[in-house]
Amino acid sequence: MQHTPNPEDLPSSAKLIKSTIVAAVAAAFLLIVAILPAEYGIDPTGMGKVLGLTTMGETKTSLAQEAAVRDMDETAAAKAIQPVQDVKPKPVETATTLRKDSLEISLAPNEGKEIKLTLNKGERARYVWHTDGAAANFDGHSDSVKHQINYQSWQKGRSQREEGELIAEFDGKHGWFWRNRTSQPMKITLQVEGEYSAIDEVL
Repeated sequence: MQHTPNPEDLPSSAKLIKSTIVAAVAAAFLLIVAILPAEYGIDPTGMGKVLGLTTMGETKTSLAQEAAVRDMDETAAAKAIQPVQDVKPKPVETATTLRKDSLEISLAPNEGKEIKLTLNKGERARYVWHTDGAAANFDGHSDSVKHQINYQSWQKGRSQREEGELIAEFDGKHGWFWRNRTSQPMKITLQVEGEYSAIDEVL
């Protein structure tokens, strides 16, 4: 059975308008007293401060401002970062290959001969030389076209055998001159090992 409401029970237009106005006033009051202080730190009535809502709003506003500043800084930093250039790896320096040579020269009485190693500054060569019997006059010296050095002696004497390490003081030729001052033929054997790039007999 369908129930038909009594017209007297229905709210009148005046009551509806009054209810709407009351709701709007309540909403406005809530906005001014609670929402504005709590969300934005705006407290026109002073009630937000009493209720502790203003501090909450000021905190939210401050955090929002800091976040905005941080976003701006990050954006600026991202623009400032330059693309990383490709870095070419440096070639690995390998150890210098050591040469090793053995030479024999023959000297007639009063004859002289010379052997030279090509070394750059700081390069090393170990050597040992000996005659087949009698002592020979010798002169260890260097020269350099690059540095315009015609002659620089580093060892002189008369010996049947010598050994040591030669360290180049400059780029150039470094070696020995021997002379046979005896009345008999002589043989000299030279053994060298080191960083020299060439070994030559100087005529």
